[in-house]
Amino acid sequence: MTLPPKAARKQAELAVPLIRQLEEAVSQGHPADQTLRRYYREHAEFGSRDRRFFSALVFSWFRWRGWLAPLEPARCAFAYLLDAMEPHPTATLLAKQGGFSRLNPQPAGVMTVEEKAKHAGHWLGTPPPAIEQLVPAWLPAQLCVPNDTEPGTHRRQCIKAFQIRPSTWIRVERDARERVSASLARHAIPAAAHPQIAGAIRLRGSPDLERLSTEVPFEIQDLASQCVGWICAPARGEHWWDVCAGAGGKSLHLADLMEQQGTILATDVRAGSLDALRQRAQGRRRNMIACCAWDGTRNPGPRDPGIPGHAPGQCFDGVLIDAPCSGIGTWARNPDARWRTTERDIAQRRIVQEQLLLAGADKVRRGGRLVYAVCTLTEAETQSVITRFLGARLDFQLEPTPHPLTGRSAPGQVWIWPWEADSNGMFIARMQRTAAP
Repeated sequence: MTLPPKAARKQAELAVPLIRQLEEAVSQGHPADQTLRRYYREHAEFGSRDRRFFSALVFSWFRWRGWLAPLEPARCAFAYLLDAMEPHPTATLLAKQGGFSRLNPQPAGVMTVEEKAKHAGHWLGTPPPAIEQLVPAWLPAQLCVPNDTEPGTHRRQCIKAFQIRPSTWIRVERDARERVSASLARHAIPAAAHPQIAGAIRLRGSPDLERLSTEVPFEIQDLASQCVGWICAPARGEHWWDVCAGAGGKSLHLADLMEQQGTILATDVRAGSLDALRQRAQGRRRNMIACCAWDGTRNPGPRDPGIPGHAPGQCFDGVLIDAPCSGIGTWARNPDARWRTTERDIAQRRIVQEQLLLAGADKVRRGGRLVYAVCTLTEAETQSVITRFLGARLDFQLEPTPHPLTGRSAPGQVWIWPWEADSNGMFIARMQRTAAP
């Protein structure tokens, strides 16, 4: 690309201080994207060209940081080039400042992770770094490994998947698919419908979805998240509880699967997220969704019936618990998260997950369905949680379900692996409450 020399020099001057500021924020547990948004608000002089470059540079740095730290100008350039598809004047200038221009570093975006390791070693004058260096040292031992998979191979496959940002997915209702397809074609946005999941469309590149949303209705929702709704499989007229609804992507999906017939109670400990859900539901005229704040980790007292606005003893046809988790399945989209997540986080999340499952289980009617989902890949937060729950609640059993990506029957527990779906990673368990404990 072309860039005036003055603009390239200014970007190069700001690059290392910016990443250093973000390193400090991430070390304190703050997400990089929030810090970056605040940085942009403080620098209103930045145009879209500057923001695009700095965003790409920052997230490339955190993606490849395990190979490139400590921070210095040339290593910033190398991080950018490991993801880039074309040269950038600022990256060239940063490499020159570090005295590495003699290596003529070129974009390596199309290379495999193994090929990138060789390039990184060449640039740094070291042997190719190990793939395991791209994640915290504690991670491999925490990953869940399928029984029919060689552990080392599976763990490396997980790490390699973290180095490739998944595509953007949108969800479109049946009556809007033709309009959305026409709008995507009109804006020349490359798109492809998923062959198995109705309404799921994969978008290539970085399209202007804000402009598109003014023309046609759709929801930005990762494919793995859409899989959760399909495994819930709610029927028209049912009564569902989305326990950890957040901003409501899954609540809206449940409502659409129920064809707007039935009711959904959406709760979350974060009132601000529920405000966002209310706005989204109103915009889509999903009047069947009721929202209220609720903390599932707090034991109800003698005057606390449990769920605000819900009669004690009243049960649901289905309960969805998209539980708080370590979020390891999202590391490809949020590369800085790997450097602010700890083993202690996993242990703490597991406690909350078990509390939420036990609280939700009591609200499932006999014969009803309980669905547990987490966007993580650890053994402790997935299969171990379900094993402990089923051991404690003998009135629940795993319920076979079609795998959303293949249609083949799964025995009640489904993995969405990132490399299989070009999406986040996700674990989903579907259980049924039996007629008697």
